[in-house]
Amino acid sequence: MRVDPYLYFDGDCAVAFRFYADLLGRAAPVLMPYGDDPTCAGGDAAAPDRIMHGCIDIDGGFLMGSDVPPGTPLPRAPHAFVSLGVDSDADAERIFAALAERGEIRAPMAETFFAHRFGMVVDRFGTGWMVMRSKPC
Repeated sequence: MRVDPYLYFDGDCAVAFRFYADLLGRAAPVLMPYGDDPTCAGGDAAAPDRIMHGCIDIDGGFLMGSDVPPGTPLPRAPHAFVSLGVDSDADAERIFAALAERGEIRAPMAETFFAHRFGMVVDRFGTGWMVMRSKPC
């Protein structure tokens, strides 16, 4: 299992991630704009340059983030989530269910175009979590 922070922005993810990569002496970040994926909500919206997913490799760990979709307000705090990369659907379901108990589900556990299982939850302590079993790139 790997733990990676995930940050949310309201239109300035690309600028922030270029700054973070430069500051940390890392290669340019991977930045995937909403406009590059027409199957994603907001892909054909008026702001195709907003970032759907950004990533900076930091010695095998990752700082990840995105802009909220075009037309979607930045959700209330937290704006940073801990992303748990798990190895099985069963682990994803078990961990997500435990974190969701007395918490707030932000995205129900489901298959997505980028993950076999993915869900977002704010636990009862106010910590934001993403639980994901990724699909191969």
